[in-house]
Amino acid sequence: MGVLLVAGLGLLAYGVATRTGESGAKPAATAMFSAVREFGAVGVPVPAGARVEQALVVGDRVVLRISGGGDRLIVLDPAGGSVAGSFVLVPEAPAGPR
Repeated sequence: MGVLLVAGLGLLAYGVATRTGESGAKPAATAMFSAVREFGAVGVPVPAGARVEQALVVGDRVVLRISGGGDRLIVLDPAGGSVAGSFVLVPEAPAGPR
């Protein structure tokens, strides 16, 4: 019974491997970055003393979460090699007594 299980899993793995090889399609991440033209070094303005807490790929943009020196989100356009924009996170004033 164990031999049949191993043989079945092997055939399944072989079938999946051969079908993905036939399509010729690149994985999404490879296709996205292969379309990006080279743009050299791009300066990204970051406040002094700040550090990158997180980097996320969202659609065709890269979002950096910066902390220290004012928290902000910086949106990068890797296709154009530029800063698309930024969001400065401003704390809301506490609600006073009513």
